[in-house]
Amino acid sequence: MPVTADPAAPWLLERIHAAERIALMTHVDPDADGLGSQLGFFHAARAAGKDVVIVNDDPCPARYRWLDPEAVIGDFDGAAADLEGVELGLCFDANEASRAGRPLAALQQAGVPVLLVDHHRLRDGNPLQGLVATRFSSSGELTYRLLQALGWPVGAEAARGLYAAMSFDTGSFRFLRNDPDTLRVAAELQATGLDTNPIQEALFASRPYAETVLLGRILERIQRSADGQVAWAVVPPEAIADLDVPRDAVGEAIPFVVGIEGVRAAAMFKPGRNPGEWKLSLRAKAGVVVGDIATRRGGGGHDQAAGATLTGDIVALCDEILGELQAAVERAG
Repeated sequence: MPVTADPAAPWLLERIHAAERIALMTHVDPDADGLGSQLGFFHAARAAGKDVVIVNDDPCPARYRWLDPEAVIGDFDGAAADLEGVELGLCFDANEASRAGRPLAALQQAGVPVLLVDHHRLRDGNPLQGLVATRFSSSGELTYRLLQALGWPVGAEAARGLYAAMSFDTGSFRFLRNDPDTLRVAAELQATGLDTNPIQEALFASRPYAETVLLGRILERIQRSADGQVAWAVVPPEAIADLDVPRDAVGEAIPFVVGIEGVRAAAMFKPGRNPGEWKLSLRAKAGVVVGDIATRRGGGGHDQAAGATLTGDIVALCDEILGELQAAVERAG
């Protein structure tokens, strides 16, 4: 099976239609794009008569449980048995096997084919296959087009997840890549009878108090280059240790770093899952390409939004990344 950027590719649709029992996954530390995409697919597939299960590596984060009122999202520690009898796996919003963790590995070990449904670039030599279309603003938008191609109706229940996925990954529809189709899809989802106000509030106006405290600590750590075009923040483990916040809470601050007037590229360094690891998040404004910086370090993403996992001395890592960001700004002119 090849990689296609066409949600209506005949071989892709035939493979999905042929599978009676399908397992859905997303990346570790799941976000609203991955969760919303798989939930949208889940509800549409179930309405179409498919036997479908969701098994992620991690449990659904507390901040996104409102997306799943039926609690259909399972995690590997509690729902690995649901993978039994699966004929096909679909992995949403992840472009590496390691990003999906244990569920994908278990299916591969059992000889079950797994296909991607993602809008991030594949690295050269990546053995995974499926639907990878970088022209879409989010995996949620891509999933909607796939469901249309499959001929499965999208009701309000499926639309909730897909709309949340799109809104999250576009920053409440601020980052549209000059593509009007994204807004057309959003309108079609609203036309199902979906009330989008609770979604917008849950995503962008419901930050817990502890995360607000964390945001303040991060903002205090922002630094800028001499010319003011590169900004960054290093968030050490002790900045989080006394706060009851999820691991991904630190990443919520990166828009504030790149959003500073005059800043064209930004980096955030936050603690990784393991001792000595650092998670790098990169953002840039139009014309500045930073995705290759993450790709060279085994990460991925898009030209203006990417990330990677790093290991080493944070001072040396910071100097190295900032030098490359400054070079990227200079290349952009």
